[in-house]
Amino acid sequence: MQDLINDIANFLREHGKTTCYAWTAAVLVIYGKELSRVAKNIARAWHFIFRVLFFVLVCGFCYGMLTVFVADLLHDSISQLSNLWYIVAVTTAFFAVGFLADRKKQI
Repeated sequence: MQDLINDIANFLREHGKTTCYAWTAAVLVIYGKELSRVAKNIARAWHFIFRVLFFVLVCGFCYGMLTVFVADLLHDSISQLSNLWYIVAVTTAFFAVGFLADRKKQI
C-alpha cells in the first residue's frame, strides 16, 4: 500500500507547480467577476484612456502577479507535506475548487 501511495504522490509532485497554477487560475476565474466589478467601480469616473490603462494594469499585471505569487506560495507549502498528506491536500483542493465553482454557479 505504501508503494502505491509513494507512486501516486511522486506523480502528483512531478506536476505540483502546474497543479498550483491550475488551482489559482480556477479561483481567479470563479471570483473574477467580483474582482472586475471592484476595478470597474474604482475607474468608473475616469477618462476612457485611463480606464483602458487601468484595465490593462489590473488584468495583465495584478492578476498575473497574483497567479504567480499564490501558485508559488501554495507549491512551497504543500511540497513540504509527506506523501500521504500531499495526496490528501491535492485531492481536497480540487474538490474545494469544484465546490466553490458550484456555489458560484460556474458549473
